[in-house]
Amino acid sequence: MTSSDDLDRLAADLGAWVRQQRELGHEWYLDAGEPAVVPADPSPRTALALPARLLAREPSPPVAPNADADKATREADFARECEAFVRDTVARVARERAAAPQADIFSAAAAPAAPASLSRDEKMATLADLAAGVTSCVRCRLAEKRTQTVFGVGDPDAGIVFVGEAPGREEDLQGEPFVGRAGQLLNEILKAIGLRREDVYICNILKCRPPENRDPEADEVEQCEPYLKRQLAVIGPTVICCLGRHAAHTLLRTNASLSALRERAHFLGDVPVVVTYHPAALLRNPHWKRPTWDDVRKLRALYEALRGKA
Repeated sequence: MTSSDDLDRLAADLGAWVRQQRELGHEWYLDAGEPAVVPADPSPRTALALPARLLAREPSPPVAPNADADKATREADFARECEAFVRDTVARVARERAAAPQADIFSAAAAPAAPASLSRDEKMATLADLAAGVTSCVRCRLAEKRTQTVFGVGDPDAGIVFVGEAPGREEDLQGEPFVGRAGQLLNEILKAIGLRREDVYICNILKCRPPENRDPEADEVEQCEPYLKRQLAVIGPTVICCLGRHAAHTLLRTNASLSALRERAHFLGDVPVVVTYHPAALLRNPHWKRPTWDDVRKLRALYEALRGKA
């Protein structure tokens, strides 16, 4: 039987762990539901309420004699993996640009002018015109029951574009992508890698909500994808991040599993694409938060490397 002293020590350690993660900016590792409130000096009994809401990075014991050493080893392994990922992807970007610059999403059919030739104001105006066209779109059955279309939001000059699958209930009501619980978690993920919503551009494959948040259907994707490609062409991102398998399958023309797609960078023309889990999936499966954390750190490192070479 666990003694009272053991429980007190465990509770104290958990409270310290939560404070440490928040100091490091990793609040998205905490449940997006009711926040775990940790006083400056929590009593052991107060902190005992934490385990039910705590989402550890991996299912290891919260306290271990060699925990610091294990963490250092993991981070060293990740650093080497991330370095190799960035080096290999940057090299491939150079090869892709030499072979077929501005292919696919930057084709003449996608945009009338190359992104480099558009000013920020011109991009904003072009995106506003495209959004207006989407508002009146009736190409597929989703137009019948939508509250409003959900075009996209963010910086028209963004170097990173996040692409999800489709609006949900809150998005349909507010007309902005990723504003529900999944959107709140995405905000935390961005914060953890030093970004804000205002620094990136966020959109979806579909611009209207599917009934009951069902998966997008092939004919709906076919009708809506040209809008997305035009968005990407106007913005001209340095790197794209697909959130979830539907976004990845649509943009990359693949049926590969999400786990396989996460293993390396992919390309739309000469633009690298990183694939990770959709924030909504993390709410249902907290054990995917650790691999997502690694994915977005690779994304940020790749972006910085490519921006340095611009």
